[in-house]
Amino acid sequence: MRRFYLSMGVAVLVLGGGVGAVSACWPGGSPYLPPVNVWPQTITYYQPEYRTEYHDVRHMVYREVPEVREEERREQVIVPSWREEQRQRTVMVPVTVLEKRQRTIMRTEWREEQRQREVRVPETRLVERSYTAIVPETTWEQRQQTVLVPEVRTQTRQQLVTTLRPAAGIAIQPRVALSPVPTPLFDPYVGQLGTALWGMPQVYGVPVPVIGMVPQTQVRNYTAGYLGVHPETRTVTVPVPSERREVRTEKVPVTTFRTEVETYTVRVPVSRPEIVTEEVPVTEMQARTETYTVRVPEPRTEIRIHKVPVTTYRRVAEEVVERVPETIRVEVPRQVQIRVPVIARR
Repeated sequence: MRRFYLSMGVAVLVLGGGVGAVSACWPGGSPYLPPVNVWPQTITYYQPEYRTEYHDVRHMVYREVPEVREEERREQVIVPSWREEQRQRTVMVPVTVLEKRQRTIMRTEWREEQRQREVRVPETRLVERSYTAIVPETTWEQRQQTVLVPEVRTQTRQQLVTTLRPAAGIAIQPRVALSPVPTPLFDPYVGQLGTALWGMPQVYGVPVPVIGMVPQTQVRNYTAGYLGVHPETRTVTVPVPSERREVRTEKVPVTTFRTEVETYTVRVPVSRPEIVTEEVPVTEMQARTETYTVRVPEPRTEIRIHKVPVTTYRRVAEEVVERVPETIRVEVPRQVQIRVPVIARR
């Protein structure tokens, strides 16, 4: 890519140096050049790329290989065993026997007696009493009061009003036009460099008369109504509460008590002693010898043989093939198409 840019820069320098000679030698002395044709041209350049390749590498690796074999082991173990044994023991056995006993109890008997007591008997009678009662009364009076009466009033106010009026002005609008620009061209038939005028678009502003709306503010007067009040005196009739005292008579019940003597019968308990003979169960503990069988632990020693796995390791050499990456620089050709201007022959 760097070579392509260098070659293009050299071509531009060569073409720029021969502009004057071609324009001076053009027949007829005309300042304009014939039409130019554009020919496609393919340019090949080389671009470096990095690629990764893998190759096999052989080397020796030593590994530890496990081997398992069985070995016989002897061990001495204690085996539990039991034997039966006859034993004797003395135990206390409860025995219940009946025994006659005497005890004194109190017998309760009831007898009736006549007794007297004083009681209070209530008596109720009606008695007249006088009391003063308060009786409410209502009287009507004429009174004057001042009230606020609402009314609608008018008032002149001012407000700002904004209106739009038309006005003439000038606006700048963008326009696009083609302007001639000299461009160097190479003629492959003559072998000289000339100059051609190409139309390049340019943007410039053009003043255009326009009519716009301009805001205008004015002060205007208007009449508005609002709610007001004025005081007014009125005569109203109002109720006035009052009270008066009045003596009244009523009958109320009055309760009094009088004393009386009454005779009543009661039951009085009388206790007397009495001897009672009864049989009572009595528990006694008696000794007794009994024979029983127990299991006595008696461990014994025993030799047992069993096989256990034993692991050993053996060193083994092994050849291993590994893939090793390697980065390589490669020049890859690239082709680019460009368009070369060529002066057409008359």
